[in-house]
Amino acid sequence: MNRKFTALILASTLALTLAVPALAAETPVSTQAGRPAEDVNTAGEEGSDMAEPVIPISGVVETAPHSVLYYGRVTGISRDENGVPTRLMMESDHLGEYVFNLSEDTLWVDSGEGKASDPASLEEGEGVYVFHSPVSTRSLPPQSAAFVVVRNIPQDAGCAMYHVVEEVAANEDGSLRYLTDNGGLYVTVNGDTPLSSYVAGERFTLADLKPGMRVMAWYDIVLESYPGQTSASRLMLLPAQGEEQPQEAGEPSVQELPDKLPLILPKEGAQITMELDGRVPNMAGRYESGAAMVPVAAVAQALGFDVTYTPVQEGQPALVTVESESFQVRLNVGENQIVGVTKIPGAVGMTAPQDYGKAPYIVEPGTAWAPAQLFEMLGKTVTLEGNNLTIK
Repeated sequence: MNRKFTALILASTLALTLAVPALAAETPVSTQAGRPAEDVNTAGEEGSDMAEPVIPISGVVETAPHSVLYYGRVTGISRDENGVPTRLMMESDHLGEYVFNLSEDTLWVDSGEGKASDPASLEEGEGVYVFHSPVSTRSLPPQSAAFVVVRNIPQDAGCAMYHVVEEVAANEDGSLRYLTDNGGLYVTVNGDTPLSSYVAGERFTLADLKPGMRVMAWYDIVLESYPGQTSASRLMLLPAQGEEQPQEAGEPSVQELPDKLPLILPKEGAQITMELDGRVPNMAGRYESGAAMVPVAAVAQALGFDVTYTPVQEGQPALVTVESESFQVRLNVGENQIVGVTKIPGAVGMTAPQDYGKAPYIVEPGTAWAPAQLFEMLGKTVTLEGNNLTIK
């Protein structure tokens, strides 16, 4: 049985995902970054068996993100008799193909105008953001329920982002800040921040902002910290999420699925074979402390990434970096937290630190080992099936 590792990229969300569109990552946990597995609308689609819920390799169930961000181009639209879209077929250079199931609860936002958008005017070829459920089907392409579709996206990083408010606190200067993204991001709002509501004519003030509310926030720079920090240039209140749609008889709910799936994992210390981008290399990994550990440099180079090792300096732990052209993953030897950082000039952002169950370590004479899940930060899919690890 497949067990896909989670990334919070993604959910995700990720401060990086929120700040830098080009780095948004698909995180089937995640998303969102802040979404419990919820409101999944895949009933009635042929071949759309529900994907197994993500169960972390550590055996500890993590809180799923509220949503996952996908960005790409619309390649196909299914519409009802009134011309309203019911399904979106999409394609992304970074995230591949995806299908999003739409419902009357799906919200449509015009990012440039800061207001609700008319879905009937959507056309093929248009670039949009889709904030969707972290639960997806196993079909190819995968399918998921869309919560918010964002249109009229600006060329810079200041696009409207979907948040679920987790906490609200007052600052000394009279402004407010709310926590979102599973504790990964603080957003400050003050008396000068333009406020609006998705529902025309509805009034929204700072005093109305409460935990559990859904909002769209506009901002540019996210500080490299954890939690990340930013200030909103605009805030829009969204309607409360509707009740779950009734399920067909016999259809398992998302909440029921985990109890029906046994957790099948390798034995502690077991050797793990690997398949990397369709090739079987002459090396193996190990299953340790609930993590699939791999030799970082050898695996990274086989996948086309660059690796750099920085020895201990001035009391700082040894550092291993794995990077693509636009993204860098930092691993401190001996520390569980692994962080991803953008390399895009002018962009500021980072992922929430990820703990994959075991800290990176060095095997003499100098081979660094780390959890294979780190490669999800670089856009790869990491799957453990029995004693075989697939990264692609």
